[in-house]
Amino acid sequence: MQRFAHRLIRTAGEPEDDALLASAVAAGVAQELFAKGRQVRFAVVPTRDRVAVTLCDADGVVLSLLTPARALEIAAGDALL
Repeated sequence: MQRFAHRLIRTAGEPEDDALLASAVAAGVAQELFAKGRQVRFAVVPTRDRVAVTLCDADGVVLSLLTPARALEIAAGDALL
């Protein structure tokens, strides 16, 4: 059996304040969507080397296709509709 030496994993440091704020806003949006029975899902489409974004209901039924740019706008706090 091969033994692995312990390694020191270095982090990139603390996130910038802007990144922390953006994450907090996106988390709030995700909670609001969840409360309304909605969720945004992301999937990589390997044949096209792109990301597919869908708005789904609580059962996973696709309600709408979103562009990645639109998903980022929603995550930033823009209205869903």
